[in-house]
Amino acid sequence: MKNMLFAALLLAAPAARAQDIAALQQAFNSAAAKAGPAVVSVQVVKEETQSVLEPDYYFGYAMPSEKLYRYRSAGVGSGVIIDPRGYVLTNRHVVEDAVRIRIVTQDARGVEKTYMAEPAGADPAIDIALLKIKGGGTFPYLELDGGSRPKVGDFVMAVGYPFGFKQTVTSGIISALNASLPVEGRKYQNLIQTDAAINHGNSGGPLLNLDGRVIGINTAIASPTGTFAGMGFAIPAADIKRVLDELTGGRKVRRGWLGLALIPVDPVMASRLGLSSEGGAIINVVAPGSPAEKAGLRRGDIVLSCDGAPVETNDDLFYRTYGGRPGDELELVYLRRGLKRALRVKLGERPAEESSPAAASGRRGAATGAAEWEGVSFVYEDGALVRAVKDDSRLSGYLKPGDLVRAVNGEPIEDPASMGRVLARASLAEGVVLDLVRDGQGTYISVQSR
Repeated sequence: MKNMLFAALLLAAPAARAQDIAALQQAFNSAAAKAGPAVVSVQVVKEETQSVLEPDYYFGYAMPSEKLYRYRSAGVGSGVIIDPRGYVLTNRHVVEDAVRIRIVTQDARGVEKTYMAEPAGADPAIDIALLKIKGGGTFPYLELDGGSRPKVGDFVMAVGYPFGFKQTVTSGIISALNASLPVEGRKYQNLIQTDAAINHGNSGGPLLNLDGRVIGINTAIASPTGTFAGMGFAIPAADIKRVLDELTGGRKVRRGWLGLALIPVDPVMASRLGLSSEGGAIINVVAPGSPAEKAGLRRGDIVLSCDGAPVETNDDLFYRTYGGRPGDELELVYLRRGLKRALRVKLGERPAEESSPAAASGRRGAATGAAEWEGVSFVYEDGALVRAVKDDSRLSGYLKPGDLVRAVNGEPIEDPASMGRVLARASLAEGVVLDLVRDGQGTYISVQSR
């Protein structure tokens, strides 16, 4: 009887597999059909200027003269309608500085229709822009799926207008999550990485799951040639949903702010500053008047985690705070003089034009006392001021004249007597961590030389 049942299962298996394949095929077809009328081509005209040096002739002499020329350039990207009122989501870099924006839609039969659009809001931090189609009406749209949790290996589809061609659908899987990528001088984090083909013109188009819901907005590729090489990146829908209400309401996006600048902790810092293992990031700057300062955090504290997520770089903490709202509370776990502590900090509102806060450089009094250590000459001026560094010193390339060393391995240099003691106790073979001021900016450097 068992053998007969097993044989029946074997005979049924090919039919079951065929049904599974057909169901998967149907899911792809359904998602593509649903996306077609809601995914749009975004066509922009930008006004740009170019500076050119041209000769002007005066009495037979050629004199160079700078002239500015204005010209218009065209660009194309993709977008997705996310609201029946005609709100279109795209990348900010697609429409930045545009003087005219056209939206081209296509219906289920492929018939195109053109509309004019205007900016409704933008969040440069995550490269998102919201457009509003002019003229009113009701439009087909796709929903942002900010609640589900995409997984590595999930099937996905990218829809857009690559290279200005007609609407194109590509498919693949989610290759990685929480990816980071430097784009035009800014580091984007928490991106969805996919091997679904994305090329120029796909920017701003949706990345879909097989339910036809938007899980991300395609924004960049990593490629040595500038065309798709298997690595595309999308902004997660969850990040976009956090700011969507402000954008659709025409309000300013309010971002959380802690007011810290961190430096990664390397193995030498970990061993000399009391960390049991590598990881964490040392506070280099606490902005005056910031939530971090009010909470009692100090320069030299080592941040280990934020709301349970490990912190190893300044970007790690930036992302955790930037995604929050003023008034949100975060729990920070940090190390101070070898003791682990925790506190809750309420975020403030990020300044509109936040500049990198400078660390206090300390007072500069009259030079007193002198010390020589590892081929470096110091005098005391509210710290160990470097006067000269010998060419054969093991600190050559690390220290330079004018550097002010305020502490070594966490021990402060408070007077001429302590300068000599602190330097004498330091061993380059074991590794040293120097807290110094250079060109008015505080920093930490580590040195180990055997």
